[in-house]
Amino acid sequence: MSRVSRGRAVPRSSVLVGVAITACTLFGGLSGAALAQSGSLDWSSQNLNLDNNRFAALDEINAGNVSRLTQRWSYETGATDNIAQATPLVVGGVMYLHSRSTLFALDAVTGEELWTAVLDAGGPGSGPVRGPTFIGGNIYAYRGADLYAIDGTNGTPVESFGDQGVLSVVSNALQQKYPDDFPPNLDPLSIGYRITTPPAHHAGTMYVAAALSEGHIPGGLLIATDPNTGAIKWVFNTIPQGPQDEGWEIARDTWGDGARAGGGIWTQPAIDDALGLVYINAGNPSPDYDGSARVGINLFSNSTIALDLDTGALRWYYQAVHHDLWDWDHVTGPVLFDVTDDDGQVIKGVAAAGKNCLFYMWDRETGEPLHPIVETIVPTETDVPGEQVWPTQPIPHNAAGVPMTPLCATFVELDDPEMAARSGQLYSPYWMNKEVIVPHGGSSFGSPSFSPDTGYVYVTGKNGAIGLVVNPVGDTLEPGPDSRGHTESYSSIDRIIEQYPAKVTVSAYDPITGEQPWQALLPAVTTVGASGNMVTSGNLVFQGVEDGGFYALHAETGAELYRYDAPRPIRASPMTYQVNGKQYVTIVATNTVVTLALP
Repeated sequence: MSRVSRGRAVPRSSVLVGVAITACTLFGGLSGAALAQSGSLDWSSQNLNLDNNRFAALDEINAGNVSRLTQRWSYETGATDNIAQATPLVVGGVMYLHSRSTLFALDAVTGEELWTAVLDAGGPGSGPVRGPTFIGGNIYAYRGADLYAIDGTNGTPVESFGDQGVLSVVSNALQQKYPDDFPPNLDPLSIGYRITTPPAHHAGTMYVAAALSEGHIPGGLLIATDPNTGAIKWVFNTIPQGPQDEGWEIARDTWGDGARAGGGIWTQPAIDDALGLVYINAGNPSPDYDGSARVGINLFSNSTIALDLDTGALRWYYQAVHHDLWDWDHVTGPVLFDVTDDDGQVIKGVAAAGKNCLFYMWDRETGEPLHPIVETIVPTETDVPGEQVWPTQPIPHNAAGVPMTPLCATFVELDDPEMAARSGQLYSPYWMNKEVIVPHGGSSFGSPSFSPDTGYVYVTGKNGAIGLVVNPVGDTLEPGPDSRGHTESYSSIDRIIEQYPAKVTVSAYDPITGEQPWQALLPAVTTVGASGNMVTSGNLVFQGVEDGGFYALHAETGAELYRYDAPRPIRASPMTYQVNGKQYVTIVATNTVVTLALP
């Protein structure tokens, strides 16, 4: 398919700047291309830049020579320091990454350990660690519900930040936002809050996200903080709890009489500095498989949300899954992109994907879909007491008005006739008196990418399914006192009978047409599928999978050009950097950092 006839991608300043802060500090504000020519290109945030587009303007490693890629060095953190989902940073030739207990600094050329710093001020919590953020010479790591500021040169705490370098950021945010409900001695971990993604940063403000939806939290939080002192500027709750919250009048009647819970922010925010907006994806409502106590569509769970950068005011939202009953977190992305259509019109888009295998794109200024998203009738029959299944769901269509090709399977194919009879379609509700096998793969946390060279967005997914039944009535979970001091019981209906192994997919989408030019199916069996991808000027898309395979695909065609076998499963998203004119590619395989380069 020709790219010329339909227009071209438009490089934004943030698209081609390797690292905004570092570029200005080390190289005088050069563009990404100029940085590459100067011999160095850093990677200072999990998704590289404000757009979250994971596009690196490096082409020493390219489609013509990637088959020659070999391991340059590796580093093992040890069995107790799990870094399975971490994307390292590289700034000024130093690589940084962290587990729940340790921050590591390595020589990015040799892999030699330079220093380590202990992260142990508060409880470790649970949930993944996806890596730190570099801001103005400091490394910002997280553990549990706390944020750490560490001097990037020597690993010592930045004492001016929070309390001697540690900020109880979630606790402080809850106390500031809800002073009557959250006493100073309340541990956020005890009510389900965790930080699972590094903060984003722009113009002297850090944007810190808090999850977990499964913790039955009273809404996910985006916390705007000062990176120097830790002072909180504003807090946005993805699930408004009262009139003090942005969007309360919109969301108040979408929850029935049940607890307003869930909506965790699992992935790094994206920022459009020109529009003055920060974008987040909110996860599923809680309880995740039982909606009987939360009648309605449950705003703003499973939504892409745009907020004012300076104030946290709600600018627009779009809910991808209404009244979620399937744990279909809307978590992958957001990723920003600029493309130009055939009429010369610049399209400023934002894209996201979820576990339902569907891919969504909107105008990032207005929130209007780039192509029709059609409310479509779905199955509603169930025997769960009190369950009111929402009768329609938004299905993305392409420019031709046809449903977009999913990024993975939205149906379950089973060879066993008895099991096939229990197989449901997308959005089939669960039952109490029978097992229902439904698709449960999709795009799960792994970061997408966008190439201004091809104009494509690349999304990682998986084909998968689970079989579930509800527990009997009266079998309840007692999560303990909620944020208001009330004890609430709710049915536990998510008993997983079996989780079926899945295949990893990488799909390319054309934002102009909404079409899927190619999809690669990688020969790896997985049940998690947390690894995202990365794209480069070398016309390459890199993707890791759980059997340890690390692939390079042709960015225009999806053809497999290279595979490296890592020593352990890969659940992390890759990154690349350049030091002294040499390009390197790094991936984490469980607790091992592997760095590749050309001979």
